[in-house]
Amino acid sequence: MKIESGTVVTLGYDITTADGEIVESSDISGPISLLHGTQTLIPGLAKRLEGLEAGAEQTFEFPPEEAFGTIDDAPTNVMSRTEFPADTKFEVGGKFVAKMPNGQPLHLAVKAVTDESVTVAMIHPLAGQTIGMSVRIIGVRAATSKETELGKAMVKPPPPPPKKA
Repeated sequence: MKIESGTVVTLGYDITTADGEIVESSDISGPISLLHGTQTLIPGLAKRLEGLEAGAEQTFEFPPEEAFGTIDDAPTNVMSRTEFPADTKFEVGGKFVAKMPNGQPLHLAVKAVTDESVTVAMIHPLAGQTIGMSVRIIGVRAATSKETELGKAMVKPPPPPPKKA
């Protein structure tokens, strides 16, 4: 089966810097499954996977716009000042490093400050960089109706409904 919109793709991958340093690998975190057409690791990946089949191996290079974006186009978030340590001093242009749920660092740049909140740009550590990515297509299958409804691949199927007495 070929990768197309509405298929679930399971892939192994390595993400590298322009110097070839591996910064993320499914050899460590495990393969991922994505609902093609709705989920992706990086924006430029979906069109490059289109038409590939299980067993295919490819290496791609992505400019910042197709990878983790540029520093100038980083998404912003308004955060309560209570989310920071009480003694934090905020200045527009100031920078902080936070940890994402997977432990990866996320750079925050202060864009605006009020008495209650801080607006930050959330800058991925690889923003502004060209990256390389090697992928191994482990599997391709049709999405279930539930996956299509949810817009994401389900790694573990939901439990069956309770039996009626």
